[in-house]
Parts: sequence; structure tokens; C-alpha cells
Amino acid sequence: MKKLAIVVLSLVVLAAFSIGMVTAQEVDRTGWPETFIIGVYPGDNVEEALAAVEPLRVYFEETLGVRTVLITGTSYNSVIEAMAAGRADAMEVGPFAYVLAAEVANAEAIAIANYSVVVDRNEVPGYFSLMFTKKGSGITSIADLEGRSFGFTDPASASGYLVPAADIMLDRGFTDPSQIESFAQVNFTGNHPNAVLSVWNDVLEASVTFDANLPIQVSVAGIELCGFNDLETDGPATSEEWPYLLPMTREEIMAIYETCPEGSIVVFHQSPLIPETPFAVRGDLPQSFKDAVKEALLSFADDQERVMALERYYVDPTVGEFIRAETIDEIYNPLRDIARLLNINLRAR
Repeated sequence: MKKLAIVVLSLVVLAAFSIGMVTAQEVDRTGWPETFIIGVYPGDNVEEALAAVEPLRVYFEETLGVRTVLITGTSYNSVIEAMAAGRADAMEVGPFAYVLAAEVANAEAIAIANYSVVVDRNEVPGYFSLMFTKKGSGITSIADLEGRSFGFTDPASASGYLVPAADIMLDRGFTDPSQIESFAQVNFTGNHPNAVLSVWNDVLEASVTFDANLPIQVSVAGIELCGFNDLETDGPATSEEWPYLLPMTREEIMAIYETCPEGSIVVFHQSPLIPETPFAVRGDLPQSFKDAVKEALLSFADDQERVMALERYYVDPTVGEFIRAETIDEIYNPLRDIARLLNINLRAR
């Protein structure tokens, strides 16, 4: 009986494989690569990095019917150079590195990673930098920061310095980051909790932090936070409790601001989305192949075990109701603004 079961199982697997191949053959595979090569930046441990991406490699190979391999480089730039030279068909590197890859290697973002094992296709794959003050300070916009005490967190923080500094420069028409220090009384709080406490304790008149930090400080530091509807859900705040986890219009932000009681912490500015890492392919690959890769990525979340193994899934946020962009690449434009305004050398990252 055991041998019979094995034979039956083998026949089922072969039948399923044959059906899959017939389906795959129905797709125009003209120009498809014989081997799909994905570039990965390994960090300090090549073996761990490759093992972490192995579930995705196996999934692509099974889904696309194309041999799929992973390659690594000693830096983000080396992976980008591999794509530029045609030695890599796809890559998954950092958001800033993608901006450079789009410029020099014809990289095309087709999906964005959501680093969560809880699948929520409406969740924005990124986060926001929020500027906040105490209601009653008279600060309602970036323009109102002139001459006021204002806190960044750390010069290396995206949400605590890079993104909000660029927002201030764009809003005020500055051409050099040093102009911010003559515009406002700039301080560095050292970390995100301190940024909130500095305003709550009236050390600073306004500051900046990442979106999820403000609700955290309600329970940790006892701040009064306007717009936070604590539903006592497990884990981090949800968008139902804290609307600033989703894109907000200026009108929506000010509508909440106006209802806030004096003395409570209140948000007056939300940055553009700070996007998570995209999965990008070489732009000159056949469109049918790019479409197949994208379809595979977006279907990855259909299997919870796969998501758990990879510890992420993929979405195209431009098809939802939250992101106002025609292409995924457009979502990374704020990073391009930051690089230009703050003189960040992307090639050195």
C-alpha cells in the first residue's frame, strides 16, 4: 500500500506539473531569459542573505518555469553594476539604491516589499515622517517654524532628518541645507522618543518623528495625542486608531488639528511616503516576462506559509485607493528630491 501511495502521489505531481507547463506555454515567452538572475546585497553574511531569499527563488522557479539563481555583490553599487552590464535581470536593494539603479541600470520597480507576516493588501508599504507641536503653539505649517525651536532626531535618520529637512527646503525654496538652521532654531534630540518628550515637556516648540512613534509614546510616556483613537488592539497602532499611518491630505490633517484640545500633541505636517524596498527588473526585458514576474510577486501573499518563510510579501500600491501615483517608480520621487537637495551621493551608498 505504501508503494502504491507513492506511485499515485507521483502521478498527481506529474499531472500538476504538466498542467502548469501547459499554462505557462500559453504565455508568449519570446525573449524570456533562460536563467532568471536576481541580484541581492548580502550585507555582512552572504550565506544568511542567500538563505533568506531562497523561498522567493524557489517560488519564482516553480511559478515562471525558468531556472532562477541568486547572485550577490560586495555593495549595493556592485549589484547595480551587474544589472547595468546585463549580468542581473532583477534586484532587491534599498530604496535609495533603487533610485540610482533606475538612473544608471534601467531598473524598473514592479512591486514593493511589505516586511510583515500579516497580510494586509491595503497597508501602505512604507511609512511617513510627521511634524508635530502642542496645540496652542500657533504652529500649523512649516512656514510657522520660522524663528521657533524645532527638533530633528539624528542626521542619519530618514524620518527624523533627511525627509523632513527636504520637506522644509522644498516648502521654503531653500537651495542649501544650512538655510534651515537660519530659518528655525534647530536642535537634534538624539532619538525618536526624545523628540516627542521634548515637545511634550515644552523643551521644544515642534519636532519630527516617524508615524508609529507618536501612539507608542501615549502608553510609554503618557502624552496626550490628538487624533489617536486607542481601540486597545494588540501590537502597534492600526490605521483605524491612528490615521497618519495612511496618506493624509492637508485638509484632512487640519480638520483633525482644529478639533484638538489645547496642550495636546498634534500633527501639522505629513511627509510624502518613505517607501520600502522595491523589487526591480531590467527595463529591457520582454514585457510578457516582466508581467509574469509581477503577477508572481503579487500572488506571493496568497500562501501564508510562504509569507512566513520569506517574512514579507509584495504589493503594487498604485492600484489601491491610498497612493496617488501612476507608476511605482513615481513613489520614489521624494527620495530623488532628498538626494538632490541634501547633496547625497547615491553612488557612495
